Amino acid sequence: MLEIKKILLQIENNVEAVITENSVMGIDLWQLLLQQHPADISTLIERVSESQQLGILKKLPKELSISTFKHLESLLQALLLVELDTDQATSILNKMPADELTDLFDHLSDEDLEKYLKLLQKKERNRIISLLSFDPRSAGGRMNSDVITLQKDFTVKKCIDLLQRLGPQKDFMERMYVTNKDHILVGHITLDQLVLTRPETLLLQMIHKNDLIVYVDEDQEDVADQMHHYGLSSVPVVDKQNHFLGVITAQDVVEIIKEEESEDVYRMSGLASSVSHSYFSTSIWRLIWHRSIWLISLMLFQSVSSIIMGTYNTMIQTHAIISFFLTMLIGTGGNAGNQSATLVIRGLINNEISRDNAAKVLWREFRIGVVIASLLVIFGFFRVYYFYRDVVSAVAINASLFLIVITSMILGAMIPIMLERFNIDPAHSAAPFLATLMDILGVLIYCFICSKILV
Repeated sequence: MLEIKKILLQIENNVEAVITENSVMGIDLWQLLLQQHPADISTLIERVSESQQLGILKKLPKELSISTFKHLESLLQALLLVELDTDQATSILNKMPADELTDLFDHLSDEDLEKYLKLLQKKERNRIISLLSFDPRSAGGRMNSDVITLQKDFTVKKCIDLLQRLGPQKDFMERMYVTNKDHILVGHITLDQLVLTRPETLLLQMIHKNDLIVYVDEDQEDVADQMHHYGLSSVPVVDKQNHFLGVITAQDVVEIIKEEESEDVYRMSGLASSVSHSYFSTSIWRLIWHRSIWLISLMLFQSVSSIIMGTYNTMIQTHAIISFFLTMLIGTGGNAGNQSATLVIRGLINNEISRDNAAKVLWREFRIGVVIASLLVIFGFFRVYYFYRDVVSAVAINASLFLIVITSMILGAMIPIMLERFNIDPAHSAAPFLATLMDILGVLIYCFICSKILV
């Protein structure tokens, strides 16, 4: 022990030369210092000036500086910590036991406490996040990683002290998530638990299992649906190794629902999802591009109707009455199909309709279609006969109307279900696409039925 004291005294008397290593003696003494126990090095640090303390601690190798820091008094630790660079400070904090860590926090200002508590919890988290590439529409792309978590070895008193000091700067959630030293999610506690539990109780003794944990690569819409299903105000986000990365809150869910509904509206109108933000913030050329591409495609697709009518041109010229009611039948079929599609798309979004009950939905729509088509035929027959007094033509036109309406409603229900089965947004099936498809099929059905009855 006497020998160690002599070594430390010699180093203390030549501390500037030891830190700078600007002489042979300074180099030798530095090498001698590196061979000492961290507790002895901490004793030396406590005896020199503040600038020299910082110089020695920064110069020490990483592991040795961490071990030495642990042996310092907590007040001195706090004074030195704020002078260290971020990486060194984070390395030290992550290696300190929970009880020593909370003692250190007692000597930090509120501003420094928030800063280093974030470093302690976010350094490893950010390292993991930086290794992953998150889809903006995934849980990882949506989550808030700037979240204060608690460690399972903290006591209730220490947690309350921390939260009280951070209170003016932070908005706390009802649920506080708890991790271990390796940032593995352990569970959660509630704020009312902290208030009602004895101060000396460890968090480990009162942790609740999480009702729902989501992974970073899960789709944001699925996360929102699950949170709504379980009635949760927040949910933790983890990686495959269960490292806590962030939180999705009820406010995020509201934003997700708004975004998804906006996208569905755009898709149902034949617009690309990339346009689904502010109208005035979207450039005119972007709007022209996305709208014209869809319209040109549908226009070319709809030209099939002209080909069909050209095939039956002789019949149409012979029976001019056919052309008088073409738009009525096509429009009615399109409207009927859009009604079915809208109901089914909404059911798919709400998870009321799925692959399991798809057959039941189609059978239901068929029965509804038969009744609605029959009602339309009654009114349609009197409409045609009243103006033209032609029973045969009225029968041909309304037989076509009956088949068009039923076909439209079945397709309107079936197409969204098929798209969903292939993991394509069912909203793509609505409005322009379905209307164009029914125009073509309506013309085909109309011309075929009339050719069999009138010719």
